[in-house]
Amino acid sequence: MVYRGGKVAMAVALSTDLPADAIEHLIVADIAPSNAVLSTDFQGYVEAMKTIERSEVSSRREAQDILAPYESVSGH
Repeated sequence: MVYRGGKVAMAVALSTDLPADAIEHLIVADIAPSNAVLSTDFQGYVEAMKTIERSEVSSRREAQDILAPYESVSGH
């Protein structure tokens, strides 16, 4: 059976069973087009991701520290 989709790609990429050098970069674009206004929560996540990219973080912990204030504001 073949599994497809963004959730599967992310789960595989984060698997501890996967060799550390198996995936260098992963872009998941598993969305349907929509003509709607972005929620303020999502706008915050976009800003956080831009901040992470500008900061050139070198660890997941650094990225999580940048993302944390955006998550606490949205309640997630």
